[in-house]
Amino acid sequence: MNNKTLENQRVLIVDDQRAFQLMFKGILYSMGATNVAFAPTGEQALAKCANGSYDILFVDYHLGVGKNGKQLLEDLREKKLLAPHSIFMLVTGENTVPMVMSAVELEPDDYVVKPFSQSVLRSRIQRIQRKKTQLATLYQALFDEQPELVIDLCQHEILKEGRYQQFCKRVLVENLLATERYDEAALILENTLSQRRNGWAVLLMAKLSFLKQNYAESLVLCKEAIEDNRYFAEAYDIQAKSFLAIGEIDEAFSSIQAAAEIAPFNMPRQYLLIEIARELDNIPQQVQASKQLYEITRRSIKQDVVHLLNYIRTIIDAAVRADDPQQRNRYLQEVSLALQRVKRDEGMMRDIDFGLFELLCQARLESLSGAQYQAKKVYASVAEQLVEQHQILPDAVFLLNQIGEFEQASSLTKLVPEELMSNPLLKTLFSDQQHHVDHKQMQFGELNKAGIQSYKQGNFTQAVQQFESALDLAPMNTGAALNLIQASIQLLNRQQKRKSTELFERCKKTFRVVDNMPLPDHHRSRYTDLLQQFEKLREEFRR
Repeated sequence: MNNKTLENQRVLIVDDQRAFQLMFKGILYSMGATNVAFAPTGEQALAKCANGSYDILFVDYHLGVGKNGKQLLEDLREKKLLAPHSIFMLVTGENTVPMVMSAVELEPDDYVVKPFSQSVLRSRIQRIQRKKTQLATLYQALFDEQPELVIDLCQHEILKEGRYQQFCKRVLVENLLATERYDEAALILENTLSQRRNGWAVLLMAKLSFLKQNYAESLVLCKEAIEDNRYFAEAYDIQAKSFLAIGEIDEAFSSIQAAAEIAPFNMPRQYLLIEIARELDNIPQQVQASKQLYEITRRSIKQDVVHLLNYIRTIIDAAVRADDPQQRNRYLQEVSLALQRVKRDEGMMRDIDFGLFELLCQARLESLSGAQYQAKKVYASVAEQLVEQHQILPDAVFLLNQIGEFEQASSLTKLVPEELMSNPLLKTLFSDQQHHVDHKQMQFGELNKAGIQSYKQGNFTQAVQQFESALDLAPMNTGAALNLIQASIQLLNRQQKRKSTELFERCKKTFRVVDNMPLPDHHRSRYTDLLQQFEKLREEFRR
């Protein structure tokens, strides 16, 4: 047996347990290693790899506070710090299905569960070394992201009928699908499946069938893949997409739930879960998946404050949509806890004015509790700051729509950057609110239009009633408030003093909707004129 497996190899052990580091170092030394470095955290490992490459990395899945082993692998690949010849091996003492399958899905070079023997470790390393040596040019092309070269190299290797032809076939088909060369991919898969029903080939054929919109065939193949391996999370993904495409929403939900239970640490999977849950109006599942997206990305290269903001936005959205008061209160408590938690995580707050975001969130909650004027007052106090805070513009739009300022919300929506709207969850939140707003805005528009018509006909009593009904739907709408004031002033001009006290008070209360608020020019001049008319009338009635 060769005891020099790791001779002349630069090795990095990433583990937060000092005792394991020393024990593992002894095993590696007995295998010929003489150049062994340590890193107790994912962040330190990343820094070491940025300063020099390693031939073999043994990384514990759990690394205490900070990045875990899976997140470290994502970071190294994204930053091109893992050389094509390097071996990345995940090591863990945990063997639960979600942990193992989530790790395997990211395709490290290998995955070992503690405890393991020296002989097992040696044989696995030697096997990977042989493969990486023989397919060195292919791994380099994959590293360089050159799909056409990858296809050529795979085809060349397959013609040799060597020991890695099945691996090369899989990589070949994946790249043919990625470059939309579907007919070529189909020929290879049909030939492979005619010889043997390999799991990878069945799955890729299911994916190809889905891409070609042959959903019935895709579902048959997904079922075969799952029957062969009930932990095949990606097969459940494709099954869910196929069910969704044919409108079988309940079946799609069951499939994506199964995938998420098997391997939950996958962003596209959680986004698909949210999409399907929204189709079913399953609010708790949407909140949970949004939280999972935040947790997945929190310490990874994919860290982006938008995941945190979307998590909190989803909870508020759930509170808005909840019919049960107790459930709504639970969501409100979750919002408060999430906001408090974020304050302790300074790393997530560096790209935004979190205080401003929190103010807008609190305003939405106040609006939900009936404090519409206070919610609008908050918006007025921060409106000028929003121009520089693109990440938070959506929250201002949500607030304005919630209190019925549809016109201002529409204007502000145009300022939201397109790249921000590329996030599928934020796009969905916008779409869902707009769907709800469109219905309310239509009712509001009809009442407001009817009030204007009544006003033109001189029926000011009916106009006042119609404008009040419009404000019931959109309590802080500036246009409707000004319309109500204008109609009320006309009514006051007709009424006797003793009948006018109540109308004066209602008119005064309506002015609060627009007093000290940021107004477009056309509303500002109208407000000024109506205020002068109102003050003049009030003086006359006091005499």
